[in-house]
Amino acid sequence: MRRVLIVGGGQSGLQLALSLLAHGYDVTLMTVHDPDELHEGRAVSPQLLYDDPRRGEREYGLNLWDDDAQSIHSMRISSSGEIPPFDWAGQLDAPAYSVDERVKMSTWLDLFEHKGGKVIIHGATSSDLDHLSRMFDLTIVAAGHSGLAEMFPVDTTRALARMAPVVTAAAYVEEVEGNPDRDRIGVDLAPGLGHMITWPTYSVNGPCRLVFLTGPADGALADWPRRITPREHLDRMLRLMREYLPHRYETYRGVQLADSQAVALDRANPLVREPMVRMPSGGIVMGMGDTTVVTSPALQQDGNNASKAAEIYLHEILEQGESPFDEEFVTRTFERYMAHAGHFAGEIARLLHYTPPHVIEMCVGADHNQALADRFVNGFNDPSDLATWFTDEETTRAMVNGELPAR
Repeated sequence: MRRVLIVGGGQSGLQLALSLLAHGYDVTLMTVHDPDELHEGRAVSPQLLYDDPRRGEREYGLNLWDDDAQSIHSMRISSSGEIPPFDWAGQLDAPAYSVDERVKMSTWLDLFEHKGGKVIIHGATSSDLDHLSRMFDLTIVAAGHSGLAEMFPVDTTRALARMAPVVTAAAYVEEVEGNPDRDRIGVDLAPGLGHMITWPTYSVNGPCRLVFLTGPADGALADWPRRITPREHLDRMLRLMREYLPHRYETYRGVQLADSQAVALDRANPLVREPMVRMPSGGIVMGMGDTTVVTSPALQQDGNNASKAAEIYLHEILEQGESPFDEEFVTRTFERYMAHAGHFAGEIARLLHYTPPHVIEMCVGADHNQALADRFVNGFNDPSDLATWFTDEETTRAMVNGELPAR
């Protein structure tokens, strides 16, 4: 029985750990929080999973909240301010779902231990990994985009988004009566701010709504304090809504936090790291998920990338059989993952955050072209399709003008 160590108890680490258990692997998971601490802790980055990335959850029976969480079938995109007017909704080919990581990971960690997985509640250092990598057949770090991630050098050969840093402020709030976006994703482009994005989610106290604001780090979100209470965090978000999106402020003005820890601040920006570190002892440590590929939360890909990473790594581990998990294995596996995750760390990220003229033209065109609207929003489920046209200005304009079919 092959022994695998996974450091990190997020979407990618726990999904892979549970999937490997189902195939008879001896899996140990190291994480810094036990299930109660996860469930009762501060909210983390927004998570939304589209249909294709959810395949790995469904296959192993990990989609435990499908009957409780609101299914999401469309995405509304609207302009404001001096941006040319548009207000449309693209229909998803299959539903998306959102579950607060505090709920999902605490439940999965309990399930992992119940199914016979070994759990070590303890942080790990690079020196720990030097020793541990010699004790296991495969050692994987899936511990987020800071801390241990810094072991993995930044890959300067990758084509990353050429964009200024962004900041994202998020809050889980109680659903608002009469909210027009109750069962869909809502996206507002707000000049001077950036974007306001919302969607229905399932959190520690049940169904609620996730609301977040994202924009340039030197803009309206620039002076966001790192140490404020959750209520102060929400109040700052509401003040920005009132200033930049007054019609949305009227919807959310009296909103309450869904729980006492229901806020998060994220300064993640697109980044790709090398997927392997060879330790002084000679052992190999492999990175996974946002330890190696980072996007911005506003791009709605954090959870998708993590789930796809677990699915792809699982497939490659099973295919490897009894062969060693060597450098060739790491490279092959990571390139398969990058074929999915690389798009939203590259040019797509810049286009979505900074909306150049041809992207605005696409949004205006989608106002009266449902096929174009649908093609665009389904690109969040299938980034490789979005990359075939959205990153090319001429192709995008040809679709807007009807010279090329939208679908």
